[in-house]
Amino acid sequence: MSGQPLEALLRPPVELWSMLASGSAGFAALLAPHTLMLTDSLSYPVSAGLFLLSIVRGHQALRVLRYQRNMKRLPLYRLRPEHIPVSHTHLFLGRGFRWYQEHSQRLYDARKPSVRHYLEPSRVYRWARQLEIRFAQTRRMAFLLRCLSKDAWWNPVPPIAPLGGKIALHAVGIQEVDVLMPLYERVGHTLVLGTTRVGKTRLAEILITQDIHRGDVVIVFDPKGDADLMKRIVAEAHRAGCQNSLTLFHLGYPGLSARYNPVGNFSRITEIATRIANQLPSQGDSAAFREFAWRFTNIISRALVALGRRPDYAQIIRYVTHIEPLLTGLLPAVVKGSRAKGLGQGGDEPCRCHQ
Repeated sequence: MSGQPLEALLRPPVELWSMLASGSAGFAALLAPHTLMLTDSLSYPVSAGLFLLSIVRGHQALRVLRYQRNMKRLPLYRLRPEHIPVSHTHLFLGRGFRWYQEHSQRLYDARKPSVRHYLEPSRVYRWARQLEIRFAQTRRMAFLLRCLSKDAWWNPVPPIAPLGGKIALHAVGIQEVDVLMPLYERVGHTLVLGTTRVGKTRLAEILITQDIHRGDVVIVFDPKGDADLMKRIVAEAHRAGCQNSLTLFHLGYPGLSARYNPVGNFSRITEIATRIANQLPSQGDSAAFREFAWRFTNIISRALVALGRRPDYAQIIRYVTHIEPLLTGLLPAVVKGSRAKGLGQGGDEPCRCHQ
């Protein structure tokens, strides 16, 4: 990559030496200017310049140390549900960074065998984790184990958060900011790829939370049946005050699920029999049985529609096993229709004769 600066962040922080040297020289110029053959009036600007150089080099060393620390330990980012920003113009996706060429270069450098010790946990960290496993059932070591497993600034070997994913992919982005997407871009499709336990469901929760609090109609299909996701949707609906508009459909919990009639809406009556018969096998000797089932179901569906009743599975199953009540209820309607047709024809005859 010609014209692009190459970074070397997985290395010893040599900036610390120049920081200490310039800082020491600054104190010497301020407190004992004669040791550097400086006059009193000249010692102040010289010491100020040396202190400024020490601060700059210290900032550069801190950047290298923070980058190397993030390569071993992913910073934990927490966000309470009530703190998720809700906007009518943008969609909050989380925190991250835009990927450029320098990030690809950093990730390539992190894969070199010579820098493996910058990515792997230290010996002290591995020793602390071994202590937690070995003395997990020892009461005398309980206080020490709690201290070693505490995620605090004073703990030099805190456990790595079980967030999943590859730490280096986040570490190459030294500065992360809030990632926002304009709402008008949601008309297109969004594909989120990732292996298990890398945050796909958590991202879905963030998007669903914003849509619910924005007042949009939210439809969630979850083939995996994640109970935590369902609880989160219910909780956010109650927190947004729209729990009365929440509808849950789950075949595994009919007592909690909303009722659904798959044959209740149709444009032609024959669609009812087709939807039911399609569930039967159609190869070989089963084709004749499927045709018989379609015809019998179509007769029952037509009878229910003629009676002004909406067909459903329960009625169809009941009348398949015992069709006599359906025919008994349909007979008066047929007779009434025949009489009305006959009266209509009889009423026409006198008119034609009168003419």
